[in-house]
Amino acid sequence: MPGIATGEVYSFAEGKLYLYASASGNTSGSGIGFAQNASLRFVYGRYEFRGVGKVYRRVVTGQRAELAIETLLADLTLFRLANASAAVNAKFEALISSGVTQSAQWILYSGAVSEANFQQQQGDVMRGRYAMFANEWSAFGN
Repeated sequence: MPGIATGEVYSFAEGKLYLYASASGNTSGSGIGFAQNASLRFVYGRYEFRGVGKVYRRVVTGQRAELAIETLLADLTLFRLANASAAVNAKFEALISSGVTQSAQWILYSGAVSEANFQQQQGDVMRGRYAMFANEWSAFGN
């Protein structure tokens, strides 16, 4: 029987977030302006059943990464990306270099924009909320 799962926890004051069309051929992404309060959530679907010999088995039925940006200051480029039929990639990156350099990075592949919400108030800049999801991703860190 496997032991207790362990993992490293990353905590960073600031990070970088990139969104870009999958077909652009650009692997590093292009800056999207100023994003604040972004969250990346991983959701797994599982089905558990009892097999022969009273052994329980789990099957993964699906996986999804959901990226939400609560406060976004950007131009119409992101609105055009949401309207396009192209798949969207995202790079969610956190770097800190105080003494020992540490990093954590997640890349979402072939995702889709699920929400683009923009608000404008008199005397203030245009703000927005942006959300996307993807079923394929990779993660890096040290």
